[in-house]
Amino acid sequence: MAGDMRAVLCLWLVAQVAQVARVAVSSRVRTRRELGPGLYQHGVYDAGGSYCQRGDVCCHGRDDGCTVPYHDTLCYCDLFCNRTVSDCCPDFWEYCLGIPAPFPKAPGCARAGHNYPTGATYRENCNLTCGPGGQWQCEDHACLMDGELIDAINRGSYGWRAANYSQFWGMTLEDGIRHRLGTFRPSATVMNMNEMHVSARGEGN
Repeated sequence: MAGDMRAVLCLWLVAQVAQVARVAVSSRVRTRRELGPGLYQHGVYDAGGSYCQRGDVCCHGRDDGCTVPYHDTLCYCDLFCNRTVSDCCPDFWEYCLGIPAPFPKAPGCARAGHNYPTGATYRENCNLTCGPGGQWQCEDHACLMDGELIDAINRGSYGWRAANYSQFWGMTLEDGIRHRLGTFRPSATVMNMNEMHVSARGEGN
């Protein structure tokens, strides 16, 4: 009987030690997470982005594994992140709690059926577009490959057909001339030349 009591007592002590160890580890993790740099120190990036929603992640209480990738770090979708505004994902409040986020949501931009947050970039062929303030501002480079130009040429009767070389997609015409095509614009002197008309005469004249 005494041996059974000693065994029970030993098991109880082991359980208590394990509980203390878990609390100590949890406290260390909690401290590191609370003192870690906030995600929003330099403003909210991608305030209109889908993070908790995209991963369908919402966790009750505290769960240090309840994270999704957020730029070059992680953001959290557990209720503990709501203690401060330091490490919650931007869509945590709306998706997980059903309340407005505690920061103003900057206007985004729509392009090609997709919504982009303010400051996002979107590449269309060889031009980069960016949208500060919800307005798209586009570069205006002539692209090496132009689908509309190819179609227009092939609809005409020029004696040749244009082809779409996908390996050149995304390059500007300037890039193509400088690095790929081996062609250069003729000099001004050559461009100013006029054609000569020569009339051939027969031998008897």
